[in-house]
Amino acid sequence: MLRTLKLFGLHTRVLALLALSCVFGVSAEAETTIKGRVIDEQGSNVVGALVFLSSREGITFRATTDGDGVFEFRDLPAGSYLIEVKAKGFSPFTGEETKIQKGETKHLRLQLGLAAINASVVVTATGTPQKADEVGKVLTSIDSEQIELKHELTLTGAVQGVPGTRVQQQGSPGALTTIRLRGLRNFDTAFLLDGLRVRDAADINGSATSLLTDLIPVSIDRLEVMRGSGSSIHGTNAIGGVVNFVPAATGSGWQFEAGAEGGSLATFRERLRIAGGRGRFGLVLGVNRLDVREGLDGNDEYGNSAGSGRVQFQPTSAIVISGNFYGSIANARQNDSPIALPAAFGTSATYPEALAGVNFQPDFNNPDQGRRLRLLVGSVRLSHQVNDSTAYSFAYQRVSSHRRNYNGPELDQRFAAFYPFGDFEFLSLNRGLTDTLDGRIHLRFGRANLTTAGFEFEKESIFQESIPSFSAFNRTTDSQRTFAFFLQDQISLFDERLQISFGARTQSYRLRAADRPGFLEAIDTRRSYTGDAAIAYLIRSTKTKLRAHLGNGFRAPALFERFGEGSFPGIGLTRFGDPTLRAEQSISVDAGLDQRLANDRVVLGATYFYTRLQRVIAFRSFVSDPLGLGRFSGYTNQPGGFSRGLETYFLTTPARGGEIRASYSFTNSDRAQLGRGLEPEYVIPRHTFSLNVSQRLRALVVNFDLNHTGAHIAPVFENNFPFRLAELTFAGYTKADLFAAFERRLSERVTSVLFGGAENLFNRRYFENGFRAPGIVGRGGVTFKF
Repeated sequence: MLRTLKLFGLHTRVLALLALSCVFGVSAEAETTIKGRVIDEQGSNVVGALVFLSSREGITFRATTDGDGVFEFRDLPAGSYLIEVKAKGFSPFTGEETKIQKGETKHLRLQLGLAAINASVVVTATGTPQKADEVGKVLTSIDSEQIELKHELTLTGAVQGVPGTRVQQQGSPGALTTIRLRGLRNFDTAFLLDGLRVRDAADINGSATSLLTDLIPVSIDRLEVMRGSGSSIHGTNAIGGVVNFVPAATGSGWQFEAGAEGGSLATFRERLRIAGGRGRFGLVLGVNRLDVREGLDGNDEYGNSAGSGRVQFQPTSAIVISGNFYGSIANARQNDSPIALPAAFGTSATYPEALAGVNFQPDFNNPDQGRRLRLLVGSVRLSHQVNDSTAYSFAYQRVSSHRRNYNGPELDQRFAAFYPFGDFEFLSLNRGLTDTLDGRIHLRFGRANLTTAGFEFEKESIFQESIPSFSAFNRTTDSQRTFAFFLQDQISLFDERLQISFGARTQSYRLRAADRPGFLEAIDTRRSYTGDAAIAYLIRSTKTKLRAHLGNGFRAPALFERFGEGSFPGIGLTRFGDPTLRAEQSISVDAGLDQRLANDRVVLGATYFYTRLQRVIAFRSFVSDPLGLGRFSGYTNQPGGFSRGLETYFLTTPARGGEIRASYSFTNSDRAQLGRGLEPEYVIPRHTFSLNVSQRLRALVVNFDLNHTGAHIAPVFENNFPFRLAELTFAGYTKADLFAAFERRLSERVTSVLFGGAENLFNRRYFENGFRAPGIVGRGGVTFKF
């Protein structure tokens, strides 16, 4: 009996071990392992380098080199991996694709250089990791070190200088800021956080435009800007392109950062950051407080408290569970909009030159007008590498936005003449909520083919309230649900020299019957269909990459466009929206090349692009209500216009620790066929140029950033009857920023970084849409790292 019990206990322990091996990947077989050492050009070990190992199916593992420059990935699923190494003061390194069999151990020796231009691993273009040389679409990656060198206060500022990109800030920090890609509208760009779309359901166009001003660089690893349609994978709003915010990676050990700075406009910023991990757990957490206590006219206060973080856990070697969040609470005082003066209408010129104080009055102070935003984005993702040919992921994300715009009774008496009817008091509340569920499976069929199939469910809702309100539909809540299925196939041929990808997406919309009164109840919304194809061919002998891309983009009708309500005295509005609107749709094409020279010390490229808005949603004038509910104003579908142009760029590392980046873009947005209310050529200059020069000299690093924006047309409204619109030509301008930082090691564990510099170094006077821009703005501070 005793022997039987012992055997039973032995069997029980064996079964338990087998069960644990199934759950946690423990195996009696030899482990599948990749080991390596990271060295510099002199052969010295690089300590604390981040090493990323990304499977072609989308799973990413992370490690940090130890005191001997050694890293190790143990118990990996068999398959093909891309390896990327990042270390401060070195150019990022991406190795050739590494294939590993089950039970195999590979040893790598990776060398980081100081003056080579990297073809880094990216994820935005296709939704799965690829090297830049393999991507058929046009993509620019901006890493955290570049953002830090420019000392930008906002993420939108970090995008400035990317080819084909127009960033516009209308006044002091905290004023409306927009990003336009390739001459298109500000809502034609999709914004992602770790690959999941972020937008404001309560925005008038259902985009992220209302959120951009308050996005702060907190714990960001890099920004990826893809130009050209990306809706087949990334969905709505990706007509002009996609901007993906990639959170900072977790690592081993623990690092802390604390910084404070101050400068002109009574600007102050404080930052804290913690990052690290142990074993299978990793954490990154950052907080940022930004205060602008005066601004341009002494009454343009702005405050922003932001925080972001990432938590990652690997229960087994093949499963990664990660969570991301971003939160922001922002308050800003706002000026009144510029006003067209009588001289703007007393000329025969089609687009007269804008002259401040002559034909337009720049924005002016309003003591009690402002806005408030509360934004919270949270997501969780499960990724599982099943074997060397199959992987899948599930992700859930919630985006919650609360916006409040207000204006009180006070009036700046210096500008009372511009208000013959007095100052209009109002309070507008908009709350948006978006829930997204995303599922994807990646299947590899042989070495040359990777197929991705996925679905997306999105539910969005808005709440609207206006005080005073002249509408029967005030304090309304409306919603819509969308269902999408997408498929992508990536093909690699001729020893990976030829890369081809195809994508397709279908998206349907569901509305409640209660939101479609009368005859609208019998009219269903219609599906959106998009397709996408890209090709890239690498001529290795000359290091020339040829690429082309053709695809559709779409924008789902916003809830405001379907159900929006208005509150204008004397008009008696009910609803703006049309629940049966069709989604906007575009077609775009681009083609170009990238060329590497001088042992990868020089890279240059050019791209021709063309985008046509085949169907848009346009605001129409006041018309009769077919339901007999009074008068209403609404939206309609109609053909749009097009944008075309040329993007060029140049990168070089002429000396150790130095880098030069330059770009020139020509953009021609056609207005004649755009229709009422849609003029994307406004604020789109034909010519833009950027130059960035950085140089590291031992502990000192200097960064010079110059951006030239050509002349452009912008609308300015008259403020009293007959409320005419003046179209003025605003002169081009050149803005230069210069910052320097000095790093000093205080002890074995503590390092300090002192920095200082100025924006608008040449103190240029210019206007964005009639809003006065800041002159020279100095700023300096200190950061401690330990």
